[in-house]
Amino acid sequence: MPKSKNRRKPKRSTPSSQAVSAAASAGEGQSGAAPESAPEASSSRPSVGPIQFFRQVRDETQKVTWTSRNETMISTVMVLIMVAIASVFFFLVDQVLRWIVPMILSISL
Repeated sequence: MPKSKNRRKPKRSTPSSQAVSAAASAGEGQSGAAPESAPEASSSRPSVGPIQFFRQVRDETQKVTWTSRNETMISTVMVLIMVAIASVFFFLVDQVLRWIVPMILSISL
């Protein structure tokens, strides 16, 4: 399969996350001190209306590299072949064990 052109970018630490982690580490030594990171984190994201949300979803789906029909068919055939091979293998192992286990259990020590 071809490699995807879309790669994830490494996350950068933001000043607010550094301040939150510094405040959390400073509060570790104090008993009963609660971190105050919850209100800051939720207020940093702007609210988006439903219309703008669906526009963003549409834009993101256009960035996705979709597989072609040919690649999908080849992958489907490969999966079916592998399932057939696995089923034959497990059938044979089951038959061998069905023959061996009663022989082993019938031996008296």
